[in-house]
Amino acid sequence: MRHPPSLSSLFFALAAISLIGCGNSGDTNGQTTYSVPDTIGGGGTGDGMSGTGDGVSGGTGDGTSGADTGAGTGNPTDTSGGGIPPVANHVGYKSQELRIRIVGPSGRRHTVVSGGVVDIAGVLFGNADEITWKHSNGAGGKAYGAPFFQTGKVELTPGDNQISVTAKKGDAIATDHITITYNPVFQFADRLRVEPRVIKAGKKTNVHAIVNLGKTTNFIAGSLKVFRTDENGNQLKNFGPMVDNGKLSVSGDEIKGDGLYSQKFSISDGKPTTVRIRASILFKVGNKQYAAFTDVAEIDVVSDIAVAECTGMKSVLDKAKAAAKAAGKGSAAQKAALDVLKASSLVDVADNATSGGNGVWVRFKNGVLAAINLNPKGTRGGQPRYDSTDELGASNLALSAVRVQSKRAVLLDPFRAEFGDNEIGSGAATIKKTACPAYEVEGGDALVGSKATLNHYRNFYEFGIIATATHGDAVFGQLDANRRKEYGFSATGSQEIIWSGHAISCNYFKKAASVQTCSEKSACGPESDCFLNQTGGKGVCVDHLTADLRRGRVIMGADGVYGITSQFIPRHAKRTYPRSLVYLGACRSLFSGSLAAEFFAAGAAAVVGYDGNIDNAFATKWGKTFIQNVIGQKQLSGVAHVQIEDASHPGSFSRLVGAQNLDAYFSDLLNPSWEAGNVTGWIKSGDGRVIAKLGSTVPVGGKFMGILSTGLGYTSQTGELRQRFCVQPGRKKLSFWWKFFSEEFKEFCGSKYQDAFRAELVASAGKKTIVNVKVDDLCQKGCYKGGNSCGGQYKGLTAADVSFDQGGVYMTPWVKAEVDIGPFAGNGNVNLRLFTTDVGDSVYDTAVLVDKVDIQ
Repeated sequence: MRHPPSLSSLFFALAAISLIGCGNSGDTNGQTTYSVPDTIGGGGTGDGMSGTGDGVSGGTGDGTSGADTGAGTGNPTDTSGGGIPPVANHVGYKSQELRIRIVGPSGRRHTVVSGGVVDIAGVLFGNADEITWKHSNGAGGKAYGAPFFQTGKVELTPGDNQISVTAKKGDAIATDHITITYNPVFQFADRLRVEPRVIKAGKKTNVHAIVNLGKTTNFIAGSLKVFRTDENGNQLKNFGPMVDNGKLSVSGDEIKGDGLYSQKFSISDGKPTTVRIRASILFKVGNKQYAAFTDVAEIDVVSDIAVAECTGMKSVLDKAKAAAKAAGKGSAAQKAALDVLKASSLVDVADNATSGGNGVWVRFKNGVLAAINLNPKGTRGGQPRYDSTDELGASNLALSAVRVQSKRAVLLDPFRAEFGDNEIGSGAATIKKTACPAYEVEGGDALVGSKATLNHYRNFYEFGIIATATHGDAVFGQLDANRRKEYGFSATGSQEIIWSGHAISCNYFKKAASVQTCSEKSACGPESDCFLNQTGGKGVCVDHLTADLRRGRVIMGADGVYGITSQFIPRHAKRTYPRSLVYLGACRSLFSGSLAAEFFAAGAAAVVGYDGNIDNAFATKWGKTFIQNVIGQKQLSGVAHVQIEDASHPGSFSRLVGAQNLDAYFSDLLNPSWEAGNVTGWIKSGDGRVIAKLGSTVPVGGKFMGILSTGLGYTSQTGELRQRFCVQPGRKKLSFWWKFFSEEFKEFCGSKYQDAFRAELVASAGKKTIVNVKVDDLCQKGCYKGGNSCGGQYKGLTAADVSFDQGGVYMTPWVKAEVDIGPFAGNGNVNLRLFTTDVGDSVYDTAVLVDKVDIQ
């Protein structure tokens, strides 16, 4: 199969683009000295897009390029040529503020590797005289290149390594940090998973932790444990061993023998705090024992927000906006709003938006953040900034394309009533009418007004195209260091914000104060997610909204809707973004780079936005042009994007940061055999997942395989994995392997209990069945109750070395399925569906493994 490009590959491509744009080449003697990670998620195969994770060993990334790009690294002291001013050593993406963000070996704040030498890569906004790194053991050095930079080799010590990177420009300083855990003898297959990640203070809550060991079995028995630590890594409480025994009620483990080890425990902190959970395991090598540690998973313990608390804040915001409206516009409006805010007993601090923005912001004494949009009519927020264009090159055709890894699109249009028809509505129409690439639009169309709810923003990591037309601003720049630390904001600089269409309803917090149950058939509201923790597909609602407000990831607005800050993005990225293309159609969405930096760190490949105040008509025209070029005209991102100034607001530009060689129109099957270690590229429903093994059964090829069931573990819904793609001209055959496990063998052969597996290709002209097999088809001929009706597809049955909830399981061998796809080649898109069905009962379970999906 073809692996998607690694993070390091993407970094080198981006750095090469900066060379094209600036025309300056620097030192090219730097070398990467490890197998470069392919993901931005922490710790291993399951979190990444190409199956290699954050680990340094065993990866498939192409990090041997060894090019320190040195873009923009001209002689800083050269003033020849008529008094030309000194050139910064590092020319980053243009920004009014200096900002730096580490994106490799991981964009997460904590990652795990198994090699002792790494390079640190990142992105720079603004210009810097120098970029340096420092290790907690005292070592340090310089980084090279911009806007994407890279250090030389950084040697790690076993255990946790704290590494910071600092950019300096005169008196301006920007710093970012990462914790890298070096395990010399073992690489975890995925980062530690802990659910739920929100707990209410004073309420005892059951927590479920999962560690993915993949196929590994050679560890010291019983040594895998999960425990709580303090912020310095000291163990506070051991919650016991983690097991892979399939005992839901005891350990919470869903499937025996799948390589996922689980444990359940309870948390009952009485006050708001951050609970840190970690796991460790022991290996014996020769006469020595070695410990390996996962990353740290954090749980927010927060207090409820009372209805009166919400209504009080909302009332203050409404009064402040009313005062601003009465005062007129500009600075007079801002002053009037601030006078109301500062007079309120609920307010801690309030100030104007950063560097001439139109709005104002406020921090309430309870820690909740808010902003008031005071944008002039016909604009989308902010004020203009630059008096010259960006100097990024548009020519990128010499570079190999970086491909978007999901054909799902979410288009958010919360202010359609104000903006009118805009780039989001037309973008949705373009995407829907384009057969190849075969994107599926979330909700079937643009999500307009109040339909643009926060659950769609939380699920950004699912989508290859993310686009919104909204209001935006840059705020909170004046917050002091202690308050900034509370929210995880950078030590200096503003926070770009964008507004959703999610209406503020204070009555929600009354409901959220008590435990809300949910199920697969009865979902939570858009403020929460349903965490399944009981058999039969039942669970509890996880109140993300309260936690996000308490931690500054979501803010309140005077227009009655919520907005998001940059910290919302990493918090809710359950897995790495699929090389997403992000369009932020808002004023100041690229003012300082705070949003773009977090999108990059989460795995997005390119971000398009606006660096200052823009007219609605300008954004509509050029946003439409960009989406039409990328999808309708099938252009690479840098060719599709027109970097142009808004004539109504001199100095404000449409900008693209990141990959100018991003291919959003690649139409083939993505992640075909799940070697990303997850379902990226596929749409799943019910019990569809990705595993490394099931008992002694391992994938036919590669490291991972798909599994579909009639409802294993907590879920009761039958599983489906599907993907829409285009069969390229000349392709003739699609094949894959499947293996059927069931508790219905052999005693229910010939009965009414007939679990089944189907695979089919569905196109506008009809469908073609690839596999259609039920229990009786796989039983021996002359089966116990059905006579000669059984055995039509008998391949042999053997006792499996796994058990589901009812015990005895039999399995078929691996079976290869093939189908002629010649008639579909060059004729639009098809939908590949792989799914199970449950006929007769839901007591006896069936699971089907699928692997090595191939198109020739």
